[in-house]
Amino acid sequence: MNVLEWSGPAFLMAYVIAMVASVSISAILSRLARPSGRSQPLADPDSLAYLAGKNDRLADGVTTRMLASGAISFDGTAFTRGTGEASAASERAVLALPSPFRWKDIQAALKPEGAAIERRLEAGGLLLDAGERRRVAMISVAPLVLLLIAGGTKLLVGLSRGKPILFLAILLVITLVWAFGRWASVDNQTRAGRTALKEARQKHDRLKRAPTTGETGLAVALFGTTVLAGSALADFHRSRSSDGGGWSDSSSSSSSDSGCGGSSSGCGGCGGGGD
Repeated sequence: MNVLEWSGPAFLMAYVIAMVASVSISAILSRLARPSGRSQPLADPDSLAYLAGKNDRLADGVTTRMLASGAISFDGTAFTRGTGEASAASERAVLALPSPFRWKDIQAALKPEGAAIERRLEAGGLLLDAGERRRVAMISVAPLVLLLIAGGTKLLVGLSRGKPILFLAILLVITLVWAFGRWASVDNQTRAGRTALKEARQKHDRLKRAPTTGETGLAVALFGTTVLAGSALADFHRSRSSDGGGWSDSSSSSSSDSGCGGSSSGCGGCGGGGD
């Protein structure tokens, strides 16, 4: 039976069911399409930070490490050069900034280091390159695109027959938003990258609760600046959480393939109902 000849309410009901199913199918396809990469342990704090949250988490981890070592200090709004020395290329990039400097200056200074780390992780099989991520994203959104094609065709049939199409148009907009959100939410970790990050977090699980001063940089790299709450570096955490950075966890190893959330409700007249 031609679904385009279904009655409006019947097509709407089927479309809503298909919307819900497509989210689960999208998540399954994303997992199946994701390359395995090359399994390997990862111990470098900067690489772990970038794997967990890209440039923002890298900047969080490096800054925390430098605050803990006394290489820089923070007064709640700006950073100044301290007495400690840099121990990594990323830290030297920050110390090259003219004092005082702000958070956006640190982020800008660390972008070249972030790009270098990304290339190393891609070469090591822990991150997808741009082409691989695009392929995973295309496969992931395929069910939603097919749904949009079917719904759009039904919409055109309804318009040609003078049928009400408002509810179908609303559902198509919701589907389009889901599709864009699904495309944007596909992260660039390989399966091996997710495993390496998961293993590092399990190994250092204690750092979520009680990191020592020397461990704070690694703790932030793995878990975000929330681990600094109540510590001597709490001011830095508060400044990051106020702009959303302290609470983010971009690793998405457990959620990025779960699809876009959302709800749709109600059925009403739909274009193109059979005569």
